[in-house]
Amino acid sequence: MSSAPQNLFLHADGDSFFVACEVSVHPEYRGLPVVVGEDRGIAVAMSYEAKALGVTRGMPVFEIKKRFPKVIILPHHFDLYRKISNSVYDILLSYLSVVEKYSIDECFAEVRPSDITYATSEEKLVEEIKNEISEKLGVTYSLGLARTKALAKTASKLQKPNGAVVLLTPLAEEHALRTTSIEDVWGIGRRTVPRLQALGMKTAYDFVQYPSAYIERHFPEPLRALQLELGGVSLHELNASPDARDQKSIQSTATFRPPSTDRNIIWAELSQNIENACEHARRLGLMTKSVSIFIKNTDFTHQSRDCSLALYADDPGVIMNAIEPAFDTILRSSEKIRSTGITLHNLRRIEDVPHDLFEMQATADSRSLVERFADKIRAKFGSDALMRASSLNGSSHDKDNSFPKGHS
Repeated sequence: MSSAPQNLFLHADGDSFFVACEVSVHPEYRGLPVVVGEDRGIAVAMSYEAKALGVTRGMPVFEIKKRFPKVIILPHHFDLYRKISNSVYDILLSYLSVVEKYSIDECFAEVRPSDITYATSEEKLVEEIKNEISEKLGVTYSLGLARTKALAKTASKLQKPNGAVVLLTPLAEEHALRTTSIEDVWGIGRRTVPRLQALGMKTAYDFVQYPSAYIERHFPEPLRALQLELGGVSLHELNASPDARDQKSIQSTATFRPPSTDRNIIWAELSQNIENACEHARRLGLMTKSVSIFIKNTDFTHQSRDCSLALYADDPGVIMNAIEPAFDTILRSSEKIRSTGITLHNLRRIEDVPHDLFEMQATADSRSLVERFADKIRAKFGSDALMRASSLNGSSHDKDNSFPKGHS
């Protein structure tokens, strides 16, 4: 076992994450060419089998169907992706104390000497985490462990998919840097790559070895920091995910096909977004008194309205009643609408919601008990197992996204 005198960094990177999530609930697609992006009209994510055929990111769906008729093309299911992403985060936290959720399919984590001692070796720790993710969730992640965040990020890409790379010696780091092309270095933008290539840099190793004085003089400061990170000097700390209950807003949006002028269909789509946002708020124990809605037409023009609620709520019925008049003011009969969205603003923890003299807020709170019971049914039988009648005309299977908007 190699010594670990300092904290190390782990990077966990999902392999073809959106597609892998779809395959986890549709195992019959395993090993087949699969593309996610039907609802957006372009390939957003591809399985390795689809990539091998020649499908590329951004390729139009109609072109894929014409050139590769055997490819399975699916719409997004962001609820599923978020659920699996959260589960990966929880697994990492069961091994390590400090975890940063970098994106929906990526996490960084701090690995302390005591973590290595408990696992018996760095390699054993990384393998155990990787295997638990795969066995419990049905998706694979590639993991990298190294002295800095930039090196860990580099390591995780070396043996995709389902790789586990540990860089703990100068020789291992040098090999990783020589293997990584300058175009693939995390933190080097597309516009910067040609400038570095013009200076003769082809790999990450070339970049690290280039005179630092020149980098400092001719490039922004973050590039010099990246050079140091790849050279083994740890500068980038973890931004451990904050308490989710501290977020100030939650947003849910959806793009649907085909676009519609039908008021009932558009309202149903918005209704689904409201249900989704409220469910997420209830899961976190948060309530809102201020919301905003938007609709977007086929020309990508937005119309939006802000609405205030009389009382704090996490009940979609209360919010629908409040926003319906505003919805009708922004809907024009001749416009084809392609997406809708809702944002819950100024969120407060349930325990911090002020109560009034006449206990009207307490009465409103009791209404959410029914919704919480419905949440348990949905958790057991699926998100479509129970929904409001107003949402039934919507295309729940084609949800675009329902991510928390985060801090504001």
